[in-house]
Amino acid sequence: MKNVNSFIKLLGENYYFDLIIDTQTEGIDFSKYHLPVNYQNNYYYELRSNGIHLKRREIINKIKSQYQDALSEIYINLSSQDPENFDAFLIFNIEAIKLRLKIIKADFYVDSKQSRYYSVIDDNPATQDLETYYLSKTKNDEFEIDDQVLNLILNSDFKKVESLYYIGTLYERSKALSFLPLSLFNIGHNFIIQLMKIQQIVNDLKEEKQVNPRIKWSGKKTHIGYFLGTLAINGFIDAPKNKNGEINFTAYAKLIKQNFDVEVDQDTLRKYLNPEDDKHQENKNSFDKAKSHIPNIIEVS
Repeated sequence: MKNVNSFIKLLGENYYFDLIIDTQTEGIDFSKYHLPVNYQNNYYYELRSNGIHLKRREIINKIKSQYQDALSEIYINLSSQDPENFDAFLIFNIEAIKLRLKIIKADFYVDSKQSRYYSVIDDNPATQDLETYYLSKTKNDEFEIDDQVLNLILNSDFKKVESLYYIGTLYERSKALSFLPLSLFNIGHNFIIQLMKIQQIVNDLKEEKQVNPRIKWSGKKTHIGYFLGTLAINGFIDAPKNKNGEINFTAYAKLIKQNFDVEVDQDTLRKYLNPEDDKHQENKNSFDKAKSHIPNIIEVS
């Protein structure tokens, strides 16, 4: 199922790349990007706190939307397919999401090397002075990245010194980053709960099917529509009715599907049942040629 696959894929993405930008990118907006970090042996700037909040909200909303689409897709397919076909699908996807959650759980602790959000903050004082330089120059519209500044950025050795950041700032950053994988974990965990509920529905349907087995139809799918439609029209079957007393062929087709094992979709069956539909008339002509006749119940009473 396309939406289910897309949801699982989105759930497992590494979203830290959405929060950083390569230091060598042209035209970096330093009003958005602030913190220099070393990530996977490359240098980046990380979004400011408000930027992280906005970006993670965008990511979470996107995944929530895909979550709803995936669930809807499953229920729609379940309503039109044999529940026997869902066992393997549900088991496979529950395990697939569990694997994603195992990785996401490690992401909670962004200060751990096991986290995909782990990065080393650049505490090189010379590099930190760039922000002050940038802000002072932009006030006078004089800012240009000259060779001296560019070399300072590119040649930063990111050596670990006593941190230039307040502990509170580091804590707020860690909390802001951790919130994203925590939210993704909760969404994925809720999806597993929903799949397990669907599993129970499937099991209930299978048990009901075993207790009330359907009648196997051995003829063609066109035959069942013609025969059961004619039997209802001639009074041998009390089929569901509309308020005007006419046969409700949509409800009748659904009832037949519930009680007969026949390879035909409900809408097509409805057409075979209805004497005003061309499909029914085509079958009637075939049976008339074979001199098949079902009398009205009054004729044989």
